[in-house]
Amino acid sequence: MQYYDFLLIMFIAGVLILAIPRQGVAITRWNGVFFVEDTYAEGPEGSNNLFQGGVNLEIRPPTKKQLQAVFNLRLNYTAVDGKSLWNFSPIGDLSLHLSGDGYDLNLQHNRFATLTTAAELVETSTSRAGLALFPGNLPSLITSYSTTETIFRNTETRNDSFSLFSDYKYEWMNFRGGYSRQERKSDNQSPIGSYSVFFGFGGSYEILPKTTLSGDFDINRFASESTVGAGTASVGKAFRIGALTRPVQWLDLSGSFTKDINDFESESSAVTSTSNQYADLTAGLYPFDGLRISTTAGNRQFDDIDKRRSIDFTTIGATFLHRLQEKIQLGLNASRTHETDPEQGKNIRDNFGLNSVMDLTDRASLRLNINIGRSEFPTFVSTRDFNASGTLADRASFDDRPAGFTFFDTVNNDLYTKLSAALGDWSAPQHIEPVTETFSVNKSAQLNMIPTDKTILILFYSANASSDELDLSAIDSQNLSGSLSYQPNRSTSYSLSGTATLPKGGNESYSGTASMAYRFYHGHQASLSYGRSISAGKTSDNTSGAFRFMLRKRTTLDILYSISQLFKDEQGSFIRVRFSKSF
Repeated sequence: MQYYDFLLIMFIAGVLILAIPRQGVAITRWNGVFFVEDTYAEGPEGSNNLFQGGVNLEIRPPTKKQLQAVFNLRLNYTAVDGKSLWNFSPIGDLSLHLSGDGYDLNLQHNRFATLTTAAELVETSTSRAGLALFPGNLPSLITSYSTTETIFRNTETRNDSFSLFSDYKYEWMNFRGGYSRQERKSDNQSPIGSYSVFFGFGGSYEILPKTTLSGDFDINRFASESTVGAGTASVGKAFRIGALTRPVQWLDLSGSFTKDINDFESESSAVTSTSNQYADLTAGLYPFDGLRISTTAGNRQFDDIDKRRSIDFTTIGATFLHRLQEKIQLGLNASRTHETDPEQGKNIRDNFGLNSVMDLTDRASLRLNINIGRSEFPTFVSTRDFNASGTLADRASFDDRPAGFTFFDTVNNDLYTKLSAALGDWSAPQHIEPVTETFSVNKSAQLNMIPTDKTILILFYSANASSDELDLSAIDSQNLSGSLSYQPNRSTSYSLSGTATLPKGGNESYSGTASMAYRFYHGHQASLSYGRSISAGKTSDNTSGAFRFMLRKRTTLDILYSISQLFKDEQGSFIRVRFSKSF
């Protein structure tokens, strides 16, 4: 940075401070901050230095009660790699916020440069305009436009975004619609863009006492565009309707129907369409306080390659929540679901869960959870996992396919693979025997303690397992975490935290962090932190600290630093010093 540039910053800051009028009644209110900041970062591949300085102003002119106006101006100077840059409004940084009855307007523009902890320079310029209109009983309108330009590693990237949304509520109905568009341009990539258009309406109406009918319809079109490769587009339509009634305190009835249709098209392929449909009816009984028994019957349909799958299901379940004693609360849930698929038979799934919260002492509480799942023979096989499926006789239609092509026999559950491009050169059948029965067990425990009035301890443990037999002691993976915080007085605090992930047969990982913060007299502050992690046999660490010195009234000096990979060849360091004065 040139010496004369620094003197010029100091001169402009002094002029602005002296020129600002004092606050009075019904006059413009001014607030500002003058700052000088220097950042130095060094990494394995080099180092860099960034200097910034300037003045930030906030101006609030006198307005009517229903109108609020705020102007933010910034004069900023940046010097890096022997180059300097002045940012001055409106070329540099500017923001404007106006709001009143029925409208809100926001304009922003800023340019800034930062250094990463790896000593790499990032320059960013952002502009945004937003407008919201709420004209009484008329449709509301919200629109925004933003553009961001980033220069990183000599590559300039620009992202543009535009959105328009409208919402209108008429009695119990709600109508909505909108449009959004995004574009991205980069020096080393082809431009890409996308847009989305949607419309929807819905509402909820009490057709009878304690009986509510609700419905919703949405249609959305999303398209992507690129100068390289084929563009794609999809159109989604969703229809939902539901009803809920509780004629008496001990009974509730509900039903729902949902249908989703998605059409996908591209320049290189024909239009494909998929749909999903779901319907159910549920009844709930409340024999006594805390217990609910429910039964559900329904159907779900979906497309699976070239066929339509339809699965009927029934579920019987119960939930129970009760405080056994003043300090013990118990929760239970259990359910059994029968699924019937004409293509692949029946499937039975059971689920059981228990959760309990116990106040061990006035300063300690324990939460326990366990969930057990069971699935019976045969489990459903999705033909989407294979290139084609059908009966064994249907396989002949694919005899000319290339090597690696797979065909699944849905009758005998056999998988065939083409060994070569030769006609009919199929492998021997590989029988896929569905799992007759599988169990899953998930357990967790959390202990919250306040050993003293100044200490908080939290410990958490979870484990899960899956096997062909029920084994509550089996463990496939474990997770542990804990934190301890200690605040001996209002000015000092310490904390320790750690996590461990222990998968069975996989890579273990550990991490831990220790930190402290202290507030001195006259407002001075300091904080220190050290963290260490081990994953896949690789160890990394990071040390960081922050100091704030209150030099005079409204004058501060901030020092921030961090060091990663301490005492190693790939060590990196980052330090920032900032002087600021508010007026």
